[in-house]
Amino acid sequence: MKILSDAMVSGLLKTMSSQDVQDYQNTLLRALLEYQNDHSLIPQRIVTTTPFCTHLFMASTGSIVGMKAITGSPAGFKGITTILDKHEGFPIGIINGKTLTAFRTALCTSLSLIKTFPINSTEIKPSGDLICFGVGDQALWHIKLSLILYPGAFNKVFIINRSIEKADAFVDELKPEFPGQKFVTVSGTDSDAVAASFKEACVIYSCVPTTEPTILNSYLDGNVAEKIFIGTIGSYKPHMIEIEGELIKAQCLNKGGKVIVDSMEHCLEEAGEFLQNNIHGDSLIEVAQLFEGSSEETVKSQLEFIKTNKVVISKIVGLCIMDVHVGNHVLGAAESKGIGLDMETF
Repeated sequence: MKILSDAMVSGLLKTMSSQDVQDYQNTLLRALLEYQNDHSLIPQRIVTTTPFCTHLFMASTGSIVGMKAITGSPAGFKGITTILDKHEGFPIGIINGKTLTAFRTALCTSLSLIKTFPINSTEIKPSGDLICFGVGDQALWHIKLSLILYPGAFNKVFIINRSIEKADAFVDELKPEFPGQKFVTVSGTDSDAVAASFKEACVIYSCVPTTEPTILNSYLDGNVAEKIFIGTIGSYKPHMIEIEGELIKAQCLNKGGKVIVDSMEHCLEEAGEFLQNNIHGDSLIEVAQLFEGSSEETVKSQLEFIKTNKVVISKIVGLCIMDVHVGNHVLGAAESKGIGLDMETF
């Protein structure tokens, strides 16, 4: 059995090439295709609240078996992912969940991103600026994966946060890895500056657990980019919302498109964007469907929409099967590089 600390996981992922990211994408896609074919692979999660925090216990079966336990408290989210032998249940690995959770979420968003802007395409590629709301681990990995997959594509990367000091510190963390990239910090309380940052945006991320929309339809009025990808992951409870309902309807649903999600079932239970705006399952499509080569008219229509419409929207809430499969891939990478604490007997 191998144990990986958060520092070990971060170190393994820090030196990824574009091909490495694509390999992880393929691992995640296989997991999502398994889930697409059999939703029973993810049993109902257990949520327990104590006077101190909230505990979530989640399991996943299938080709890779494992569990995730995560705790939310005033100190943030902490937890582990455990990978088990699928035949006998013996623990194969225990992984700190901090970086793994953020990485797998950004990786899932990136599947819709590469459908919008196919890698190495000479016809459809990101051209303009990248915007990200938030300065946490989720924001970090959304930005990092975008810059790795599309080197030199973004003129500026705007970091929008209520605390400009935290935004500046966040940029200081990114600069050493991407020395040629221009970063701009914007106060989230300066509505004019926030709106102005959207003028040339072609990729927009929101990674904040907000109860008020961060991405407004009016922000796109003066946008000059040929195509825009919007990916949101921060709102994970019914009272939270990151994308204004008017934007979802005006830029996507009313034009014949659907919002791309990781799980229709879980998004309709958890995402405020849908619950607060009476958006139902017929307006959503799971990302795995876009990769399975289906001849269904719904899938074909969405793929055509992605090619021809200006705005493509993705909403991710996260699934345990993602942690388990990506975590197993991380364990393999650690084994090949001799990283981790190995226990011969457990």
